[in-house]
Amino acid sequence: MSALTYLTLTQFKNRIRGLVRSPAKLIYAIIVVALLGLVVFAGNMEEGEAGAPNAQLGAIIVGYFALMFLMTANSGFSTGMSIFKMPDVNFLFVGPFKSVRVLFHGMFNQMATALIMAAVILFQYGWMHGSYGVGLLEMVFVMAGYSLTVFTAQITAMVIYAFSSGRPGVRKALRVVYVAVCAAWVAYIGYKALNSANVLDAICTAAVDPVGRLFPVAGWLGGACYEAILGNYTTALTLTAVWAVFTAALVILMAKADQDFYEDVLQSTETTFATQSAAKEGRVSENAPKKVNVGQTGLGGGWGASAFWYKHRIENRRSRKWLLSGMEIVFVLVNLAFAFFMRDSGIVAPLAFAAYMMFFYVAIGRLLKEMTKPYVYLVPEPPTKKLLWCMRESATGYLVSAVLSFVPMIFYVDAPVASVLAAAVAYFTYAYLFTAGNLVTERVFGSVTVKALIFLFYFIVLIIMAAPGIAAAIFASMVLPEWCALLILSLVNVLVALIGIFACRNILASAELNI
Repeated sequence: MSALTYLTLTQFKNRIRGLVRSPAKLIYAIIVVALLGLVVFAGNMEEGEAGAPNAQLGAIIVGYFALMFLMTANSGFSTGMSIFKMPDVNFLFVGPFKSVRVLFHGMFNQMATALIMAAVILFQYGWMHGSYGVGLLEMVFVMAGYSLTVFTAQITAMVIYAFSSGRPGVRKALRVVYVAVCAAWVAYIGYKALNSANVLDAICTAAVDPVGRLFPVAGWLGGACYEAILGNYTTALTLTAVWAVFTAALVILMAKADQDFYEDVLQSTETTFATQSAAKEGRVSENAPKKVNVGQTGLGGGWGASAFWYKHRIENRRSRKWLLSGMEIVFVLVNLAFAFFMRDSGIVAPLAFAAYMMFFYVAIGRLLKEMTKPYVYLVPEPPTKKLLWCMRESATGYLVSAVLSFVPMIFYVDAPVASVLAAAVAYFTYAYLFTAGNLVTERVFGSVTVKALIFLFYFIVLIIMAAPGIAAAIFASMVLPEWCALLILSLVNVLVALIGIFACRNILASAELNI
């Protein structure tokens, strides 16, 4: 057995042993599997006839794959996306191995990671089965397509970074190609939509027709998953073969065009490792962006606790080009896209999905980053006052996100205008409800590094905190209009959030930091 094969098998065996021998990981895995079984069972037990696959389903798959591919591949123009880890750098890069074999070793490990990430898609089984009749076998197709998309995007980012690092002209040319391909795809879909009486259906059809499938990776793999769901396995295999040729070309470019690719991926590997280490230790990564828009210096105002608000405003201005960050804009677009596909089911389903996305939105706020630094604890101001001023920064972003996510739904979601606006208010209140949940979790665990149990406890806290509002809205909907029930939901969310914030009002009095 070769050394790399032995290493791969041993790593796999140790991961299984680590799962069994770690109570936190084992409990977390059991609960995840149980929840997954509940989702599948509940999806199969739904009353009524299941829907049938159509162009909307294909557009969902292609659009989601395209979003993941573009976001990951785009990192190749900045820090790169490495498929290696620091142990690979310290041992394999300097070992007596051919660079091509090391490359394939990293690719195999990254493929396994992508498959684990794809398991999250199974939690979407309920609504996909009810709306489009997707079975478990079809969900496996989607999981495989997603994992291959993420894997190929990471290889693409690594190739882009390797060929453009230190070469501004090459980077600019690759950026032009990247933008041109995306623009051509969007222009084609827009052309089809404008020349059709039913704009929304035309967009879905264009995304999965032969021309729409020409979009690299996402169009091929998304179209393959959609054709496999329809039972057209010959077409699915053909599209998969196109993806295989593209991936093989990337590997050949990486292995043959530059045999010594270690130096090209070293910086991106170190950056990834530093970010992961910072997350495990409960601190902010020290890796600064390459381009920072400095502009005017100084806080420009503030005294005492209010200085943190001015500080956060400057940090936002220097890291953003618009009022919202790039990730926040992505969340808005995803909310609008989901509402489009669920437009006939009313406003409750889009609100539920938007609240789910808010879980990730809140995690990138300035408050949690500030709490990992010692300065906010050292300012001689009351801790409650400091907490409120730190929370003020996120209000504008949450408000803008609520407006951009729900106001456009007025024009295509089958719901009264009052209900859509009330849903926007509820979406805004969920932001601070989840912020309060973060504070409660931080208050209980501090900076403990047992991430599996913290994540589980966090979900339990959010479910408990969201339950009163949901229950109140259900009872109110029996006697009141939908928009009134949603406003009652918002009111209860505000009350629960205030209780959570009040319980954690002294969280900034002392620090528990890993410094």
